[in-house]
Amino acid sequence: MESIRDSLSEELVKMTEQCEKLRAEASMLPSVKAELDALRRRHSAALKLMGECDEELEELRADIVDLKEMYREQVNLLVLKIQRMSS
Repeated sequence: MESIRDSLSEELVKMTEQCEKLRAEASMLPSVKAELDALRRRHSAALKLMGECDEELEELRADIVDLKEMYREQVNLLVLKIQRMSS
């Protein structure tokens, strides 16, 4: 009986320690949830910003293509004028 009692007593001590650890972790849960929510908001904002930057980048690339085409046309017109004046 004594060995059973000692065994149960040890198990009770272990369970009590485990319970205290779980309570401590559970008390941290609200702050962890708040931090997670804040991180999710920041992540969402960062993704939105990246999307806006990608859109702006694509627009700028399209503008560059348009400018190149305009310069090519101007150069071609100048070459034609020079050729006409030469002949």
